[in-house]
Amino acid sequence: MNILPESSLNNLFEKLVKDFVKDNMERLLRAEIQGFMDSEEAGASNSRNGYYTRDLHTKYGHIEDLQVPRDRQSLFQTQLFEPYQRRDGWLEEAVIQMYKSGMGTRDVARFIESMFGSHYSPTTVSNITAT
Repeated sequence: MNILPESSLNNLFEKLVKDFVKDNMERLLRAEIQGFMDSEEAGASNSRNGYYTRDLHTKYGHIEDLQVPRDRQSLFQTQLFEPYQRRDGWLEEAVIQMYKSGMGTRDVARFIESMFGSHYSPTTVSNITAT
């Protein structure tokens, strides 16, 4: 007897994975800023200044409201992602490989949206493959 429908089980598993990724990324970010603040690079007059939130598309799903620590003098930059980055590079690499294999920009955009929920316009796909 099935207690949970398969779709509910898949959604639960997906949520667990995303929560695990988010929790561990935030743990890494806290350790990273602590190391930064303990270093001479931060300066004696600098201090922590709360968090800002970042949404990040990863191969594990869309991570919402990632708590990224900041310092008062804005000197801290995490090594996990670049400033203003919203996606990790795996999806762009997948787009390039699909395009190289002969899929059109519209087909790639539809496939990405149906599989990952990320909306890529054909123009965005074209811009990614042009780099």
